[in-house]
Formats: sequence, C-alpha cells, structure tokens
Amino acid sequence: MRVFRRVAVLAAALLVAMACGSSGNTGNGASANCSKTWKVGLVTDVGKLSDKSFNANSWQGVKDAQADSSLCVSGKAIESNSSEDYQKNLRIFGDGGYDMVVAVGFNLGNDAETFAKAYPNVKVIMVDATPDANGTSNITSLLFREDEAGFLAGAVAGLYTKTNVVAGVYGLDIPPVERYRVGFEAGAKYVNSKITTLGVYQPACSCPNDFNDPTWGQARGLEFADRNADVLFGAGGSTGNGALLAALQRNIACVGVDVDQYLSYPQADACLLTSAEKHLSLAVKTAITQIVKSQFKTGVQTFDATTGGVGVAPYHQFDSKLSSADKAKIDQIAAGLKDGSIKTGATS
Repeated sequence: MRVFRRVAVLAAALLVAMACGSSGNTGNGASANCSKTWKVGLVTDVGKLSDKSFNANSWQGVKDAQADSSLCVSGKAIESNSSEDYQKNLRIFGDGGYDMVVAVGFNLGNDAETFAKAYPNVKVIMVDATPDANGTSNITSLLFREDEAGFLAGAVAGLYTKTNVVAGVYGLDIPPVERYRVGFEAGAKYVNSKITTLGVYQPACSCPNDFNDPTWGQARGLEFADRNADVLFGAGGSTGNGALLAALQRNIACVGVDVDQYLSYPQADACLLTSAEKHLSLAVKTAITQIVKSQFKTGVQTFDATTGGVGVAPYHQFDSKLSSADKAKIDQIAAGLKDGSIKTGATS
C-alpha cells in the first residue's frame, strides 16, 4: 500500500510538471510584499490545455492572476485524460494544501462538488458547472450566456454567407454547448430569413476523445461543406477545431469558439470570420481575485452581455468582406442583447 501511494504521488508530481510545462511558466506572481502566497490549482477536462480554446483560456485566467503581483498567486495545472481522472486530480491539489482549485468544464461538476464537501477549507471555482445540492459554501460557479455569444457569431455568419447555408460541429450535447448551438442558429436566422442551418453533436464515449477528436470534427465539417455550407462553426474544443481545418481545406469561412481563435489558433487564421467569445480568463481571474481579497461569492456568477462576459472577436482578415451596414447590424444586435430587447430563444 505504501509503495502504491508513493508511486501515485510521483505520478501526480509528473502530471503537474507536464501541465505547467505545456502551458508555459509565468512565475508565481509573489513579491517581497506578499505576506501569503495563494496556491491555485486548475484541473482540465479531457480537452487538455492544448485545446487552444476552453481549457487554455481558463488556464490563462490563472496565469493572468499569477502575473498580477498584487494578488500573490502561484498556479499549477493538471490535465485530465479521462473522466476517471477528475476526482484524483482535484484531490492532488486538496492534499497539497492548495487554497483554491479551478475545475474546468461541465463534466467536472459532480466530482468538483464531491471534492468541495471533502475539502471544506479549499475554495472551489467551477467553470461552466453548478453543484447539484445547495448549501456548499466553498463553491462559486462561473456560468456564461453562450447563447448570446453564439447569437452574435451566428448573425455574422448569416450576413456573410453566399450560399445561405451555415453549419456547426459541436462537442458533447451538454448545456453550454447546446446554448452555443441554439444561439448560433437563432442569430443566423435573425439576420437572414433564407438561411439553412446544419449541425451535429459529437457522440459521447467517456474517453479521451470527448472534446478532443479533431479528425471526427474535420470529417463532419467536410460533409457540411459538401452540403453547400460556406461557414463552419467549430464549438467543441479540439473536436470543433477539426471543423476549422475542414473550412481551410475547402477554402470557406469558419467561426471559432470561446476565445479569439485568430490569436490562439493561428493555423486557422485564413478562414476565421470571427469567434464566439466567452471571456473565460476574465471570469477565472475575477473569481481568484475575489478569494484573495476576502470577497468570495458563494453560488452562481453569470457572465453575459450586460457584464461584458461574452461577445464576438474582431473580423481580422474578413473585415473588408463585411460591409459597414453589416458591422453596424452586429453592433445593434449586441446592444439589443445587452438591454434585453433581443432574445436568443435559449431556455436553459
């Protein structure tokens, strides 16, 4: 038993070292003025830090907090290979004396809640998930109106398309991904009554390929291109990135997700019309800052159009391909989402 525990500890240390190495090392943010250094651990979903999207930008929030010397934060990350890793990885940080743990993704929700109950002195930041039970005082949940970001991106796609067919390749059929799809399709139809919307969710396998199968995503994207789609929305980590690769292959437009993928995924720059953004790094850093400054908020914090928590990225190489009237329309829609005069149609 003792030998097994020593092997587990060594494996955990290796995982942390690999994760931090793969995501870059920005230093721990501590200075001579720090009376305490806050230890922040992040556990990814199976999409990994290399997804250039959801996990990567959540980790960026930790790195941003790390780089802020006023916060005195030291961060590490562990990548999950399967759902069986979630609880184990969370407990590595709990047993390591960490002050707070960021659990990234809807699929970590149950394990993060179990962990929070077992480690009441550790603050748990759930990204895109909420606990099933009320009263867990050490959990804050960061949720986003993906439907609003998707609506704006869909409107851009609906204004740009020449074939009047746009499509989405999505990750697992879970609430955040569903909201992206509902918003994207509604936004496209809001600006273009002639449009046809296509879409497919990735089948769940409870394996490393969940949100992490660009080959499958690319194949689906090519199928949609064969059905006359000239804009492909990739919303599902590395799986969604496969749709961007399909767009490149067919020389059509694509829409990124979660972050400005023009910056995070330069391989796809030539096709990126825009990206539907959840400002994940802002939300994660906000939650960390609240904890450090003794302003921890138990319960749900929603980042939406009213708080600047969602939006669309710049048009970059496609800027000249959208008219001034198109851009004004998108600005008008953004204002309508912010003041509530435009609804996305999402119900969950």
